[in-house]
Amino acid sequence: MQSIDGYTHLEKGVVAPSSTIGLDQPRRSPLYHLKTLFLFTKSDFKTVIFPQSIFAITAALSTARLTTADLSEDVSTRAWQLASRLPLMLAWIWLNLLVEDLANQRLEGSIIEDTVNKPWRPLPSHRLTADQARDWLIVAIIVAVGSSLVLGGYTASVTLMLFIWMYNDLDGSNSGIWIRNALNASGLMCFSWGALAALSGGELSPRGFTWILVTGAIIMTTVHAQDLPDIEGDKARGRLTVPLLYGETAARVSLSAMVMLWAVACPLFWDASAWGWAVSTSLGGAMSVLALQKRGQWWDEVVWKLWCLWIAALYLLPALGK
Repeated sequence: MQSIDGYTHLEKGVVAPSSTIGLDQPRRSPLYHLKTLFLFTKSDFKTVIFPQSIFAITAALSTARLTTADLSEDVSTRAWQLASRLPLMLAWIWLNLLVEDLANQRLEGSIIEDTVNKPWRPLPSHRLTADQARDWLIVAIIVAVGSSLVLGGYTASVTLMLFIWMYNDLDGSNSGIWIRNALNASGLMCFSWGALAALSGGELSPRGFTWILVTGAIIMTTVHAQDLPDIEGDKARGRLTVPLLYGETAARVSLSAMVMLWAVACPLFWDASAWGWAVSTSLGGAMSVLALQKRGQWWDEVVWKLWCLWIAALYLLPALGK
C-alpha cells in the first residue's frame, strides 16, 4: 500500500483518498472562521462598502424624497433617525457582498489569479477548499436574503443574487465587454438600492430609482478608467478591455468625453449648489485632462484613483443641492 498524489493505493485497481486530505483537519475556532469571512471581503471595503455607504447616507439626508420612509423634515432629527439604522445598512451591504465574493473567488480562474495577485485570500492561502467555499456560499445566500426581510432591501437582495449568478455561474464575467460592464453596473446599482432601503427603512421613490439608474449609467460608460493602468497585464492574460478592443486613444477620448458629460449632467439633475458644481467638474476635469495628456503606468494609476474619488463626489450631490 502506498500514497501517490494524495491517494492511498490499497491494491491494484483500488484507490481511496488519503486521510491527509481533509479527513484529519484540526477544528478551527470561531475567530478563525470570522477572519476567513473578513478576508473574502477585505478588498471590497474601499470599492463597495465605503462608496455605497456614502451614497446611501447622502441620499437619505437629501431634502428630495428618494424613499417612502417617514423621516423627519428637521435635518438634525433625521440624522439621528438614520444613525440608529446605520448598523443595519452596514450589515446588509456586508452580508450581500460576502455572497458576491464567495461566488466569485471560489471559481478556478479566480483562484489562479488570486494566487498571483492576492495570495492572502482564503482559497489561495488554503484556509478552506473550493468545495467548502461553495457550502459557505449556500449558507451566505440564505442568510443575506433572509436577513433582508428584517434589515430592509429584500427585493434588492434577491435581484443582486440574480446578477451574481449571471456574472459567475453563467460566466458573464468572460462574455463581451459590454455585457460584463452591464452586469458590474447592475450589481453596484443593487448595492445602492439595498443600502438606501436598509438605511431609510422605506422603499425607493421614482426619483430614487432614477438617481440609481443614472449612477449605473455613469459606471458603465466610464469604468474603463480602471483598464488603463493594466493594459499590458490584460494583454498578457488575453482579457478583452476597452483599450485593447477599441484602441488606447479611443478609450482615453471616450473616457474624457463621458466624464465631462456626467460631471455637468449630475449637478444639473440635483440643481446643485456651487460646492456641488465645484467638486463634480474640478475632479472630472482633472481626470479628463490627465487621461488625454499623460500616459504611463504611474499617471494611469492617478487617473483611476481620481475616478474613484470623482464617483464618491457624485454620490455627495444629493446633499449638496441649493
